[in-house]
Amino acid sequence: MQSAACCSLLSTVFAIGAFGGLLSGMLGVGGAVILLPLLTTFAGLTLKEAAGITIVQVVAASVISWVAYQRGRLVHLRLATYMGAASAVGGGAAGYVSGYLSSRTLEWIFLVIVVAAVALLLIPVTELSITGGEMPRFNAPLAAGLGLLVGSLAGLLGAGGGFLIVPLLIGIMRLPTRLAIGTSPVVILISGSFGLVGKFLSLQVQPDLAAALVGGAAPCAYLGARLGRRLPPRALRLLLGVMLCLTAVRSAVTLVS
Repeated sequence: MQSAACCSLLSTVFAIGAFGGLLSGMLGVGGAVILLPLLTTFAGLTLKEAAGITIVQVVAASVISWVAYQRGRLVHLRLATYMGAASAVGGGAAGYVSGYLSSRTLEWIFLVIVVAAVALLLIPVTELSITGGEMPRFNAPLAAGLGLLVGSLAGLLGAGGGFLIVPLLIGIMRLPTRLAIGTSPVVILISGSFGLVGKFLSLQVQPDLAAALVGGAAPCAYLGARLGRRLPPRALRLLLGVMLCLTAVRSAVTLVS
């Protein structure tokens, strides 16, 4: 009976990973903002348990998405390096500290950050064109500060911070939507890797569930990235906004119930 229940749980996690991987590749969000509510709702995991395995998927999906967007020259590698290096500072420490926080505390942090991401997407943006492969200039100290913030959140929530990185790159750093989505996986890879180390050290990763999640997400993340390169920027922003709003509503309902 226990074996059947275990197989059912692994199958559910695999299916959730496939769905989350598709959207994460399409929107450059790593996938945790999609996977966390799905894992807590349909797989019956606590937020802390879900965060411990989503961080593994986030790192795997970010590598796949980076490769796909790099082929389309839609990665601002220098900007991603600045943000990623700063995110590494907060990622490992916050990933370890998260082991001492309750699931309810993490849920509140998650809700606040998702609402902030939605607000950033509402900032009017003029879509700039990239000519001759030349990447837009950026403010290095600002990029590092945003990276530090994202890394800390990545470590706490088991997310690479992609659901916040894309709105930050669009709303604050003023990158074109496609370039923001393509640059995000590189930042996620760095911040998520250090967050993963922190969660491994604090024994928050369940290997069997993490393997099932990555197994479902990995192939779909590449497919999603290919689809994302073909959708118009306005559609991508709208889809990301709708997804974040639904996530915020679900998180708020969980907190008040």
